[in-house]
Amino acid sequence: MIKVLLIEDNPGDARLIREVLSDTDNQNIALKWVDQLETGIELITKDEFNVVLLDLSLPDSHGMETIISFREQAPEIPIVVLTGLDDEEVAINAVQHGAQDYLIKGQVNSSVIMRSMRYAIERHRLQDELYNLSIVDEMTSLYNRRGFFNQAQQVMNTNAQEGNGFYLIVADLDGMKQINDSYGHHMGDLALMDTANILKEVFYDSDIIARMGGDEFTVILPDTHGHSPSLDTFEQEMILKIQQRLHSFNLNAGRIFHLSISLGLFHYNPAMPVTLGELIIQADHRMYTHKKGKVKVQ
Repeated sequence: MIKVLLIEDNPGDARLIREVLSDTDNQNIALKWVDQLETGIELITKDEFNVVLLDLSLPDSHGMETIISFREQAPEIPIVVLTGLDDEEVAINAVQHGAQDYLIKGQVNSSVIMRSMRYAIERHRLQDELYNLSIVDEMTSLYNRRGFFNQAQQVMNTNAQEGNGFYLIVADLDGMKQINDSYGHHMGDLALMDTANILKEVFYDSDIIARMGGDEFTVILPDTHGHSPSLDTFEQEMILKIQQRLHSFNLNAGRIFHLSISLGLFHYNPAMPVTLGELIIQADHRMYTHKKGKVKVQ
């Protein structure tokens, strides 16, 4: 079933769309109609839709702001813009801003509207796949550097608005060069994948875990404490969790190498904001302090 949300303030145009869809050979369509953008945005929080047919001239929104506002609230829903004949240039501009297609009112029929909606859904799916490929590290299936910065910036913006803090962790696979030199790069790749899996096991799915490149990983996790513990205390808690998991792994995994991870963390306080780059530098310094204090991996 294709679930369609129609946001159109003109009852005549809405009736036309409904009649056109009812004339399609494919009757497996569920249409809901609202006449304001705000109502449509409220509806998508309560129900799931495959595609939205969006008029750009609504009582509570007009022009590009309409499509921008909807995409901010529902980036996962493909948009087909509805436009009058004199708005075609605006509609093309809307496509450039993220709409998948546009329909000219008065020129739609059942085949045109069905083709447009199916095209919008498929094109949106392919774009999502390409985007996901661009932000995921192929070897570990974690976020890559680009994906990390995209996700981390969103977390920073949200936490700044809500006044919440979070922790940034820098983790480093110890002895990566030694593993490569002694056992070959295929074993080095395996050590990286093992490290990624351990981080996935220690942290939650909701935490942001990334491989930044080489043997360096980063994690962002929320500050869920009512009052934050000292940085040293929380860092030691995280180190202990990692070491316990590493101990079990090294005993049971049967690898020819010994897996070791160093980490450091820093706290983001929205009352004293710093840049993401500064957070990484501070956590990186603490990670190297941890690394230097450990016995050299044999």
